[in-house]
Amino acid sequence: MATIDELTKFLGDPNGPLGAVIEIFPDMVFVVDREECVLHLNTLAARAVGGTPDQFIGRKQGTLFSPTIGERHSRFIQKVFRTGEIIVTQTHQELHDKPVWIDSRLVPLKTADGEVRAVIGIIRDVSARVHAQETLADREAYLRAMLDNFPFLVWLKDVEGRFLAVNQAFARSCGRARSGDMVGLTDFDVWPKDLAQRYVDDDRSVMATRQQKDVEEPIFTEGASRWFETFKTAVLDKRGKVLGTTGFARDITERQRLDAELRAQREQLRALAAHVESVREEERLRIAREIHDELGQALTCMSMDLAFLDKQLPKENAHAAARVSALAAQVKETVNAVRRISAELRPSILDDLGLGAAMEWLAHDFASRTGIDCAVSVPSNVSIAAERGTIVFRMCQEALTNVARHAGATHVSIDLMIDAADQLVLEVNDNGRGITDVEIHRPNSLGLLGMRERAALLGGVAEVKGTPGQGTTVTVRVPFEDRKA
Repeated sequence: MATIDELTKFLGDPNGPLGAVIEIFPDMVFVVDREECVLHLNTLAARAVGGTPDQFIGRKQGTLFSPTIGERHSRFIQKVFRTGEIIVTQTHQELHDKPVWIDSRLVPLKTADGEVRAVIGIIRDVSARVHAQETLADREAYLRAMLDNFPFLVWLKDVEGRFLAVNQAFARSCGRARSGDMVGLTDFDVWPKDLAQRYVDDDRSVMATRQQKDVEEPIFTEGASRWFETFKTAVLDKRGKVLGTTGFARDITERQRLDAELRAQREQLRALAAHVESVREEERLRIAREIHDELGQALTCMSMDLAFLDKQLPKENAHAAARVSALAAQVKETVNAVRRISAELRPSILDDLGLGAAMEWLAHDFASRTGIDCAVSVPSNVSIAAERGTIVFRMCQEALTNVARHAGATHVSIDLMIDAADQLVLEVNDNGRGITDVEIHRPNSLGLLGMRERAALLGGVAEVKGTPGQGTTVTVRVPFEDRKA
């Protein structure tokens, strides 16, 4: 059996196998006997306590540490001598007013027959690791507080679809009291099978494409069906490897309800506008016919009577003849005014010959009244329902009115055509100053708003574009038949 002196000599030999290993060990290492006297320690340990190995040989191990840690080590060292077990502990001490955390591993050094003759202490400073763990724990606490106070449903899954973390709102939506109850579960543990399969497919798509996915969908939660807007994205490590998916969902049930109400109100307003427009056209048609038929007939009779009266007057009564002639001319002008007003209210050519002929008449009338050159191009075979044709005609009329009032143009062209999508396209283009974006979006631009609404009534669109100094183009596209806007 080896003696303590032999053991000390064995350990103290710097060329000995155990001594060499202890010296190059990356941690602080010391060896003590049963009386806890230091038999050997490496240079790293000696430097840590401010000395050289020779200065601590033969001294108690407690001199290497604070009294508290020395006493703690003493208890465990004696236990190692009694039981022959390896003991691992962690403790801390104040060093230069800073807490230092150390891991201590106490290993028995036995003889061939199993007797514990010495204890090797391996000391490692784990302050950085403990501090990092505490910092990570603090960050996790901050993150958990943020997630649990987030008004949306938030979750994180691994590549297999297992929940790694969820916030409290998500847990409640799944009928769980605590967010920790969700960890390790999959969508199939939480949702109905068809809904879970949809979520799994979405996750796989997101991980495959690495593109964010945004969907709006109804979800049955907390005993009711509610609408959620869900955002999902893949989680990648710094090398680009997919680690899983994360996402959040916000409840948009109220927004969906308000949107539905708004759409219904918009449809009601458009239906009302269509009805009002139809009533206006009927009223225009009635007034135009009454003016044309009744006033026109009365004026025609007056003209005939004046012609008869002119023939009956004596030739010597030149003054009376002049008055009758002037009155006949005034009646003729009135007849022309009646025809013009009647045509403006509702051109009969629109009902008799259709939209193409009415556009040609409108261009000619516009040029004669404003002095602005107006070219028109219409296909010879435009066949569109009368109501829809009337609305297109009114939009063209509104566009020409805007040209006359605001454009300062010398030329305007009207093109009516059928595009590749079998839609009726009306394009009114002038060479005026060019409308600005501010004017296009001005709230009181009621003429432009009216054109857009008329186009929407037909399931089409009206667009206005202006180029400064080059003019303005109004483009209307409408289908030939009714369809939803």
